[in-house]
Amino acid sequence: MNSREKFLSVMRMADGDYSGVQVPMVEFGYWAGTIRRWFDQGLKMIEPVPDKISDGIAIMANKNIYADMEKAGDVNVQPVFGLDQYLTKFPVDYSPMFKIEEIDKTDTHIIYKDEYGVTLKNDIHITSLPMELAHPVKDKKSWQEYKQHYSSNTIKKRLPPDWDNLAARLKDRDFPIRLGGTNGGFLGFPRQIMGLTDYMMVMYDDPELIHDICETFCNFLLEYYGAIVNDVKVDCILIWEDMAGKGGSLISPAHFREFLRPRYKKIVNFAKEAGIDIILTDSDGYVEDLIPLIVETGVTGMYPFERAAGNDMLRIRKNFPDFQLMGGIDKRVLFEGSTRAKIDAELSIAAELLKKGRYIPHIDHFVSQDCTWDNFTYYRNALNKIIDGLNKKA
Repeated sequence: MNSREKFLSVMRMADGDYSGVQVPMVEFGYWAGTIRRWFDQGLKMIEPVPDKISDGIAIMANKNIYADMEKAGDVNVQPVFGLDQYLTKFPVDYSPMFKIEEIDKTDTHIIYKDEYGVTLKNDIHITSLPMELAHPVKDKKSWQEYKQHYSSNTIKKRLPPDWDNLAARLKDRDFPIRLGGTNGGFLGFPRQIMGLTDYMMVMYDDPELIHDICETFCNFLLEYYGAIVNDVKVDCILIWEDMAGKGGSLISPAHFREFLRPRYKKIVNFAKEAGIDIILTDSDGYVEDLIPLIVETGVTGMYPFERAAGNDMLRIRKNFPDFQLMGGIDKRVLFEGSTRAKIDAELSIAAELLKKGRYIPHIDHFVSQDCTWDNFTYYRNALNKIIDGLNKKA
């Protein structure tokens, strides 16, 4: 099986039945600084990480659809372990497509407006998440102006270049594609354009504004995604939220059901009508209290399950036996100073989860610079051996 076939076989398998199933060997991705550090620790360099990609930018563990993608794809780590291709993000643009504007630049920092109109500050090498200084949507008046950028006549110019040839080329691809990415959710989008604090206050002070933002964005997505799936067979829909921290969900169950659930259901119905049976949610943080709310909507799975936030993968599988899981391997066991015993203990959890099926194991987000090449090598070879044992039974 190729990477696409393996992904689909696991997502659609019956409980613990590996007949005709092959588990893909994949990773979510790596920070660029991680790969640079690994070159010094023994990773053979096939190609250097381009200088324009700073240490705090992600390198994806998938095959990109075309060269000039949002994030570069890895060419150095994957061949060492014979890894499959991870879910490739279909190129989408959820922004109003504003021109990026540099406001101030010194030897240490840069202040700029991004394509969403958000004013940001970061260090000159972009080694961290930016500090958000100002947001374009503050009230109904600013939203009425902003929403004009999400009309039907913007759809065509959001599609990738050379559309017909791209769609034809993707028909015979060997890697899985997801439709959906950063800010493509119903907490993710309003938070992006309002800022977290204002977003959370406005849910109480002016809930109709949040409803209008969510409904406008949902209708926009349905039209945008419809234009894509008419010509490209995607393998899953992703609703991106990042709606939790270590302490749990950013919003209450009541707010989830009021603002998010109606739009999730519309996306799920759209997916089913388009013949797409895999609908995933992406959220960092502690998500165990969110999963039952997400399951109610018809969403079928989730990733990447950050372990440092307290997520218990075995408990999640016990409570939600049919939920599709990806990720969930604690990256901290790969930090310098860790032991093989700690790595083995973590892998025993993955092995138990694999017995039940509908699980694709990998590190619980991008592999960070804290992870040593020696520890990653041991972990990856050991996990491959576990997966090989299952795949031979298929």
